[in-house]
Amino acid sequence: RIQILFESLMYQVLLGIIVFLYLFTKIQRFLLRRHVRQAACGSQMRVCVVGAGIGGIGVALTLEDMGIRYDVVEKQPELGGTWYDNQYPGVACDVMSHLYSFSSFQNPNWTEGFSGGAEILAYCNELATPIHHRIRFNTRVTRAAWIDARQQWQVELSDGVTELYDVIVTSTGLLNKPHTPSFKNADVYQGTTVHTNQWKKDITWKDKTVAVIGTGASAVQAVPKLATFGVKQLTVYQRTAPWVPPRFNRTYGELVKVLFRWVPGFQRMYRWFLFWMYEMRFFIMFMLANKRVPLIGRLHGAIQNAVHNQMRKHIRKTVKDPELAKKLTPTYPMGCKRITPSDSYLQAYNRDNVELETDGIESFTKTGIKTKNGTERQHDIIVYATGFDLIGSVNAFEIRGKDGKILSEVHGDAPTAYLACTHDVCPNFFMIGGPGVVLGHNTVIYMGECQMTYIRSGLEYMLLNKIKSVKLKESSHQSYQEWVKYTMQNKVFEGDRYCQGWYRNKRGINWTFWPTNLICFWWNTLRFDSENYDVVR
Repeated sequence: RIQILFESLMYQVLLGIIVFLYLFTKIQRFLLRRHVRQAACGSQMRVCVVGAGIGGIGVALTLEDMGIRYDVVEKQPELGGTWYDNQYPGVACDVMSHLYSFSSFQNPNWTEGFSGGAEILAYCNELATPIHHRIRFNTRVTRAAWIDARQQWQVELSDGVTELYDVIVTSTGLLNKPHTPSFKNADVYQGTTVHTNQWKKDITWKDKTVAVIGTGASAVQAVPKLATFGVKQLTVYQRTAPWVPPRFNRTYGELVKVLFRWVPGFQRMYRWFLFWMYEMRFFIMFMLANKRVPLIGRLHGAIQNAVHNQMRKHIRKTVKDPELAKKLTPTYPMGCKRITPSDSYLQAYNRDNVELETDGIESFTKTGIKTKNGTERQHDIIVYATGFDLIGSVNAFEIRGKDGKILSEVHGDAPTAYLACTHDVCPNFFMIGGPGVVLGHNTVIYMGECQMTYIRSGLEYMLLNKIKSVKLKESSHQSYQEWVKYTMQNKVFEGDRYCQGWYRNKRGINWTFWPTNLICFWWNTLRFDSENYDVVR
């Protein structure tokens, strides 16, 4: 009986400690927030947020909460970033909706597991309601230059206005400038061309012969939809087959939405389930089996082989023509290129009006495309599903940092950023979704939230300590890049030994990817590590 009472007392004490720590943390955050807002009110700090996509909106909401003065500059007439730019048929997210959203602004009303672009754009608009009036639409940043004497950025805008800001936060993303390959005689083609990133809604598709160049994520989403538009013939030009696992998409009924909306913690627990489900994919599929640890390595390798065999079986079962199924089966390991889940892409090749062409494109003609085997097809419409110019996207505008160094020249063909967020050339400069932010296994929204925590911590440090500027130390940047290079080893996406793709540059350097799991990223962005920065007071 005494033992039972003692155990009961211990459980109560433990529960009390947990509750105390929770309340203490809440009170501490509340007091810090109030202190920061007071410091912001007495400060002249101004922040320029470049881009009003989902990342830029999140930054603006953070600044609004901190009481810091800011402007959001957006080149388009509306917000939404990639979800405004990409409006091709079938556009959707390949991460489940309840995870592709902010933890602080959860949406219980998602209609399906993998929501379409229009629904995500609506979410962005609702998210931006408190800060919408702070966005300057139809305005580009053309140039930003650091003025060392003032410890400020001089920002030139496309409307001719020049502004001074203390801090710049860019959220232009890696996927904002379309890439169109240079095909021989492309200029002689007399039909209609369209890029998935610059969709034309006035095109008539019925009874037309259509070519889709590329088999990346946008093609996997667009091809099944285009095939149902009454086209006479749809030819997909494939250079490399993608891995297309089933998406298992589903709609959410009203009862489920009610549970998400009214049952405390239900949606948050579902988010955590999805997060850890996706996170496990990194350890299972993206890390190569370690042969130096025989038992674990063999088990890991056996699991990876089983997954690949199951996927090959899925392709053979889904595609009726065995030869076509063989062409649609990748020869590289999953994760080397982007995995593109779909419940309709492979099925589209069973249609009479859809064909696959795996021979390379020799040139364009006046009426269509000629392949390297001499076959010429006539096409009324050619769709470029050829992805994005990543270097051009990173260098969205001219940035002259300290000592007049131009960031794009420093970047070269392998841009870098510390935690995908800061650079040693640019003081008071932060990025959301900078080089090294790409994931193949989980949601980039979570990475954005982590970066916002880091940026908030940095701005708090500046305000509370009356600091004019912070600049990443060159030695810290170099050490970080050495860590990235080391950590990238034994990952399926490391170099080009297994495949080539947009993750890497022509030298086989993968500068786009975060090299490990998201828990590591969360840990490294919990606080602003001022010891890695040079400070000017």
